Amino acid sequence: MRKRVFSTIIALVFMLSILSPVAASAQTTISQEKAIEIIKNLFDTSIYDQFNINYNETDYGKNVWELNWSQSKETYGSLSASVDSNTGNILSIYMYRGYDSGRTTSGIPKYTKNQALEIAQNYAKKIQPSEFAKTKLTESKGAVYPTKNYSESYFFNFIRTEGNIPVENNYINVEVDGYTGDILSYSFNWCWDPLPSAANLILPEDAEKIFKTNDKLGLKLVYKRYFDYSTKKEDIKLVYVLNSERFLIDAVTGEIIDDRYYDFYGAGAGEKSAQAGYDTSLTPAESKEVEITKNCISKDEAINIVKNYIAIPSDYKQKTANLYEIYDDPGQKIWNISWQKTDDNGDISGTIYASVNALTKELLSFDIYDDSRWSQEFKQNYDRAAAQKKAEEFLQNFQPSRFKNVKLEDIDTNIDESEKAREHYFVYTRIVNGIPYNANGFNLTVDSQSGQIVSYRMDWHERVFPDPAGVIPKDKAQEQFLKKVGLELVYAYLYNPKEGDAGNYKLVYKPKDADSYTFDAFDFTPLDYSGKPVKEEVETSFIDIKGHWAEKDIQLLIDLGVIKCSEDKFLPDKDITEGEFVKFLLLAKNQNIPDDALMKSSDADDIQPYIDLALKLGWIKPNEIDAKRLISREKAAALVVRAMGLEKAASLSDIYKDIAADSTSITADYKGHVTLALGLKLMSCENGKFSPSGSVTRAEAAAIFVRMLRNQ
Repeated sequence: MRKRVFSTIIALVFMLSILSPVAASAQTTISQEKAIEIIKNLFDTSIYDQFNINYNETDYGKNVWELNWSQSKETYGSLSASVDSNTGNILSIYMYRGYDSGRTTSGIPKYTKNQALEIAQNYAKKIQPSEFAKTKLTESKGAVYPTKNYSESYFFNFIRTEGNIPVENNYINVEVDGYTGDILSYSFNWCWDPLPSAANLILPEDAEKIFKTNDKLGLKLVYKRYFDYSTKKEDIKLVYVLNSERFLIDAVTGEIIDDRYYDFYGAGAGEKSAQAGYDTSLTPAESKEVEITKNCISKDEAINIVKNYIAIPSDYKQKTANLYEIYDDPGQKIWNISWQKTDDNGDISGTIYASVNALTKELLSFDIYDDSRWSQEFKQNYDRAAAQKKAEEFLQNFQPSRFKNVKLEDIDTNIDESEKAREHYFVYTRIVNGIPYNANGFNLTVDSQSGQIVSYRMDWHERVFPDPAGVIPKDKAQEQFLKKVGLELVYAYLYNPKEGDAGNYKLVYKPKDADSYTFDAFDFTPLDYSGKPVKEEVETSFIDIKGHWAEKDIQLLIDLGVIKCSEDKFLPDKDITEGEFVKFLLLAKNQNIPDDALMKSSDADDIQPYIDLALKLGWIKPNEIDAKRLISREKAAALVVRAMGLEKAASLSDIYKDIAADSTSITADYKGHVTLALGLKLMSCENGKFSPSGSVTRAEAAAIFVRMLRNQ
């Protein structure tokens, strides 16, 4: 019987796999044969020996042919494409070159950024000419250096604009191979539905006024904690952040739009016997840890503390317990304890987790789950106001002094569904000096049927908080935000929950994209995720390299991010110093210096950290470099050859023949390096002479670095 059923299933699957494309094609404008032809007009598919086609009706209204070609032998490459079965539009293309054991690439791509951009533009024009004409290239910040980001391609994003207004989620993206110029991927997303009129809109200054005066918008001053997990150090800063992390202002009415339907992003030790010959006494670090652990309460004490807050039913059995250090609060230990109950079948039907500070004896959290809560018929006995009262009674009872220093966060709840809510969630944020500190406070969940607190978490630590005296006033901060970041007018797509997935475009004002929306409250410097100032990208453009013999090499190093300068002159014919040469060499080899090291440097140009790193890497010898001395040609050869990993070969100087008329004047220790540099065509002779003691210009250094990368 089983064999017969199994055979029937296999037969059905086989029939469906044959019939589904045919059945689908009867309902589509573009046949599967036509979809294949569309892609074959762009690619030579004869190199692939395997092919399959699928049909997909998406939940956002598109019917798509999914075409997949692949190779069954090396290089195992593949080509995938999606074609709209109603319009014939190519929605996406992805080409995988596969693994080629004989393929090698140089350290830099054959095609420059501008050449790759031209390829991408021509490709997009060919496939979607009318739509591409309405797009605008979104410039990526920073250098476009494929190999620097462990990629071998350039990626270009063209966004749709109508009347110079961006249309969100309408775009053409193209990826170009930096070595071959091939198209690696292409994606097209577009909506042809009518867009709302751009007439009778509120002015940008009106939107800015709403941003500054509406209580739900604007900026707010908060304490923010930054913790460095590598150094275990923390830093609490006063910062300005957006009062609402995501907001939309209706560009017609000026009203704040409910953004819930807007796609913003489209979160006891065992003993060991001592071994002879080793010192068994405790190190200072070991002694410190042992002393901390000695002061911890026992597991039983921790369990009793939990029971002071919540009742543990008799059918819950204590299962696990562990003592460990709080990862972001060194020196603090917590007990983590769990209980479980099982049903008649032995399956887990309930759990309780709790944590207790093992030093201060405070309950930090608990979470209660019971299957029976969800299996019984639900009736809401506690609305949000009644549930809030239960939460605050709990806090008042167990944390009275701290409860006085918190404020309930205004959480956007769906009022239409408030009576259907099984649970009510509350966040109470600690207030210090009248300023919120989001790293501290209470989180509670109240069951809306029983009124029971089913989850609780407290985060609290005593710290020295920065004095708010001297912070930028809020109105001034908001002015700076609007000046540095500002608002932009866009067509945004909003889902309509009352009509399923259907939605429509609206003209809205929203914050412009920015590297950060967190700002130092004293000088309004934008801060990154670690609390450090966001680096401003330097736009490098020189007026003195046009027509120079090394123009292409210098420009390539600019594209690669090796050369960054806010000044307008490169001074290509100026001699380069040893310090500058070392710095550029490290940058060309993608050896970056940590920001901390650069900030600690006393050198005006931050050269010393690069010299220190080059010494550590073995690219320079002790006392070999003087940052301000002009570099000689033979020393430049030595540094580049070492950076290429050829120091061992170069050190065998006796095996090299003289290949320059002035070889006898080359320092003995550098002879092998110079020979290799000449042999690899990193450097050259003039009239047969190498001129080992001669200087190197900045243009010559650029050419050497480019040749080095091409030789990688």
